[in-house]
Amino acid sequence: MEDILVELAKGFFRGLGYIIAEVFFWFICYWIGWPICKLLTLGAYPKPQKTMYLDDTQHSGVWCPIVGLIVVLVAGLYFLGIFS
Repeated sequence: MEDILVELAKGFFRGLGYIIAEVFFWFICYWIGWPICKLLTLGAYPKPQKTMYLDDTQHSGVWCPIVGLIVVLVAGLYFLGIFS
């Protein structure tokens, strides 16, 4: 019985971690990095995409969340006092 509960807990926390990572990376970091990418490329990146209603899991513009993640990490390090 204990093994079953351990496996259920592992699955629950793995799913929770996936959801948090998905929301943080593809929502928060994307919208932080999007204006920076638009400014640096003078509006060329990311290109507009067609709206897909049934399959919304395809992500384009992977550089936007990467830039957003870098900005979040640098801001966090700055506020922790690492750069001073």
